[in-house]
Amino acid sequence: MDKAAQASIRLATPADLEAMEWGGEYSHYRRLFARAMEEAKHGRRVLLLAETEGELAGQLFVQLSVRNSFASEGLPSGYLYAFRVKRRFRRQGIGSQLLREAEAQLRSLGYGRAVISVAKSNRSARRLYERHRYQVFTDDPGEWSYVDHQGVVRQVREPAYVMEKWL
Repeated sequence: MDKAAQASIRLATPADLEAMEWGGEYSHYRRLFARAMEEAKHGRRVLLLAETEGELAGQLFVQLSVRNSFASEGLPSGYLYAFRVKRRFRRQGIGSQLLREAEAQLRSLGYGRAVISVAKSNRSARRLYERHRYQVFTDDPGEWSYVDHQGVVRQVREPAYVMEKWL
């Protein structure tokens, strides 16, 4: 870690949707963000934001159930995703703060396990998760699709490791 930054971690609100696009960098996820916000209103997701220096520095979403292929025996699991920290705020502990808060949210809701996927090419993210005691338990081909902000179906192929942590 280069220097420690203290970020304020909070739940996202509908007013944050535009800022979550990071100045257009993630506008193609606009519909996914709006759907996640709607799911959060119904208690099916938790959307966490990190703010520092007066701006959105990072985010981490939690789906409060996991795909059957990632489920554990008899213990509810939360799936962490859409985890990102803006480049200029990286290596300052903000990602760790987001992870700790996501885990705390899961524990408070009675979840005993957190699951996260990490692109096989993203070694720095994998190291972060390993520092937080996540362990690889399977591979995922990382093939999925979504409809972007212009109504175009986008295909994604990003092979990943699936990691878990018992809370």
